[in-house]
Amino acid sequence: MQQTITRSPVTITIRQEPASVRLTGYFYAVDLGSHVRPQYHYVGINAECNCDLGHSCPAVDAVRAYLKEGGKRADRPPFGYYPVRPSTCPICNAKTASDMSLSSPHRGAGWVCPSGTSHYWKHRAHISAQRAGSQP
Repeated sequence: MQQTITRSPVTITIRQEPASVRLTGYFYAVDLGSHVRPQYHYVGINAECNCDLGHSCPAVDAVRAYLKEGGKRADRPPFGYYPVRPSTCPICNAKTASDMSLSSPHRGAGWVCPSGTSHYWKHRAHISAQRAGSQP
């Protein structure tokens, strides 16, 4: 049995074979099998895959099944650290795009929204203020 998933402009055809799920850092590493390209997918705790299918990827369903069967949950990243960019801007809810010039080992993945970098820095300031407010 085969299943075809299409989300323009990407089409993935998969066979119904069990996927392998393991933890790696803040992600679930999913092996969908040698018959799928890409074979390896990384799903975040936000239930979004790193491939073009995002939330619609079969790897997300594999992680859900893994967790339902009692699999270990991935660690949550520290407050304010983004291992991957958020899919939507926390300020305006528009779609985001990666911006490597804003990425850092301390903040994580950098991103921009249609407003440019201003919402990224506004959100970072909000995170800093929250951190400062929670410290004695």
